[in-house]
Amino acid sequence: MDYYAHSNNDDPSHWQPLDDHLEQVATLAAQFAEPFGGEAWARLLGRNHDLGKGTLSWQAWLRQVNGVVDEFAQYYEGHPTHAGAGAQWLFQHSQEAGKLLAYCIAGHHGGLPNWDEASDEVGLKARLNKPMSNIEIAAVPNCPADLPISINGDRFGFQLQFFTRMLFSCLVDADYLDTEEFMDRMKSGWRSEYLPLIQLAEHFWERFNGLRENADASSNVNQQRERVLQDCLGAAEKEGGLFSLTVPTGGGKTLASLAFALEHAKKHGKRRIIYVIPFTSIIEQNAAVFRDMLGDDAVLEHHCNFIPDDADWKTRLASENWDAPIVVTTNVQFFNSFYANKTSKCRKLHNVADSIVIFDEVQAIPVEKLKPCLEVIKELSTNYGVTSVLCTATQPAIEYSEQFQSGLKDVREIVGDVPALFSALKRTEESFVGELAEGEVAARLSREDQVLCIVNTRQQALDIFNALPESEDNIHLSALMHPAHRTRKLAAVRERMSNGSPCRVVSTQLIEAGVDVDFSCVYRAVSGIDSIAQAAGRCNRNGKYETPRPVYVFEFPEDSACAFFRQAAQSAAKLFEEYSGRLTVPECVRKYFSDYFWKNEQRMDAEGIVEMCFSAQSGNIQFKDIAEFKMIKSATIPIVVALEKPAVELVRSLEFAEHTGGILRKLQKYSVQVYAYQFDEIRDWLENPVPGVFVLMSEELYSDQTGLKCKPPEGRAFFG
Repeated sequence: MDYYAHSNNDDPSHWQPLDDHLEQVATLAAQFAEPFGGEAWARLLGRNHDLGKGTLSWQAWLRQVNGVVDEFAQYYEGHPTHAGAGAQWLFQHSQEAGKLLAYCIAGHHGGLPNWDEASDEVGLKARLNKPMSNIEIAAVPNCPADLPISINGDRFGFQLQFFTRMLFSCLVDADYLDTEEFMDRMKSGWRSEYLPLIQLAEHFWERFNGLRENADASSNVNQQRERVLQDCLGAAEKEGGLFSLTVPTGGGKTLASLAFALEHAKKHGKRRIIYVIPFTSIIEQNAAVFRDMLGDDAVLEHHCNFIPDDADWKTRLASENWDAPIVVTTNVQFFNSFYANKTSKCRKLHNVADSIVIFDEVQAIPVEKLKPCLEVIKELSTNYGVTSVLCTATQPAIEYSEQFQSGLKDVREIVGDVPALFSALKRTEESFVGELAEGEVAARLSREDQVLCIVNTRQQALDIFNALPESEDNIHLSALMHPAHRTRKLAAVRERMSNGSPCRVVSTQLIEAGVDVDFSCVYRAVSGIDSIAQAAGRCNRNGKYETPRPVYVFEFPEDSACAFFRQAAQSAAKLFEEYSGRLTVPECVRKYFSDYFWKNEQRMDAEGIVEMCFSAQSGNIQFKDIAEFKMIKSATIPIVVALEKPAVELVRSLEFAEHTGGILRKLQKYSVQVYAYQFDEIRDWLENPVPGVFVLMSEELYSDQTGLKCKPPEGRAFFG
């Protein structure tokens, strides 16, 4: 009697034998787990994950759905589940190792389960205690006795669930890949067609050295960038672990960090480089830089706004498991995945092991998510061969101390003399000028020829912009303008700046996210020192003025709408007098974060996720509950603004398209993200050409100056 894993036609002689599938998945999963020493565990998972297909009833079902009648027909009982059998089998032979393996096998289709669940049908504990099916092909397993990772007693529960999740990743990716190879060999062949990092490094240095040779060697900025680069190359020779790279805005940290990563990978045999970035606007910008330096085919861009063209199968497939040499992704995608329980989210995790992960703008991790994120960074560096680089212009105080015991230990700074570097690149003077109402801010801006004002909410930006005298010299920017609109406005800003025309820009903080503009004067509504430093990075950015230029920090009187910023502003305000004129120096930044973190320590694991993980020492892991972790809780709804001819034509083509992915990708640059209550306010104005796509085609609700007309409800502040 022949047992099969998969069928692809009505002739069983062409089906995949079950033993072949089990052995191939076992081999592949073990290969995936090798970087963290989990080969034996992963091999057991692969060999046993589909034992439930080795039952008479499952084989009878497989034949039934393919119209095959043979000796199995008498055992047909409908469609039996198969994932639980291997879990029960391993748990029966080892209450400890088998328990961890059981989570992976029981969840290899539906996701990692809770140990205890309100419904007895879905909790792993209840499923393991059900009567076992008669498995015809099972062999007695030899379960490992020890974990292959370095154990920290206080963190053991976290490490246990993390290790299980990484094994789960190895299993589900191996299972998907082997099944895909049998079912669709052409699709399988499209994977892994990337150049190795060593060859990519050659491309990089050929391009980068050309840029360095053409740069003005007498420029102070270029001299400091070269200094940062040399420090990065020196650090690349060191053993892996935790690094920080603290470089002021304009110091060349993007390319220097890539140089570090490529050389470190070459020296230590690392498998890939992963950039984790907080904002999609920076992702798109950095991914473009990396493609320019390494080639279009080397970089996988993976975030919620990126939809590959329908024909781009290589990118689509690499997005599933991050099987690419360079991955550029978001904080949301990265950290959510390490707390997820679904196969689609966890599949890529094993490919993070033995890599270099650059956490760009690390200060942007929300304080209420800080502990869960730090635990992931710790564990990757401790047990999974990951070299982590915390890269920022305003390094947060996240190192271990008696006051902050959740912090990271043994972080090595790459830059040899951070204060000296900041001093050499100091191009601004930041000072607090007190309370200013919207009209007063507008009056001050009117007296400047070229000036940028950054505020904390969309409403503040609108109020100040509307208070300015009507003029084409005044430009408004916020996330209520779709990306194509903002791009045009920024192009207009740069053109006016370059030809010396008056230019007064009022923007939300979106302009701080890596946007390359260079003003002679900046106003910033009071916020954290890190935000003030980002604003200062838009002032005298390229060192055009020899003497430092002013950055004025102000606060609105009775600013009740900004409760979100209040604590950050209070921690910053303590330093305004002591560090007047130099609010962005590293010493001031560190004092700010120390105070801000101290005030918010109780909020750093707001959802109790780390506590839930730590309590899993016995192996009773609530994976489904842990997966409630989300970097961003407030979901937004995209509204396509189809007022321009290209957008209108794309919307019309949606209705008749067989595949919409490529069209939706092109429409992203005409989309505005709104909250549910904003969506409800304008719902009657929207068209719905295909399910899930909402389109605004009325000029009544969209202004060429300020974007979508969607005022927030009373007392609510909107950022961006």
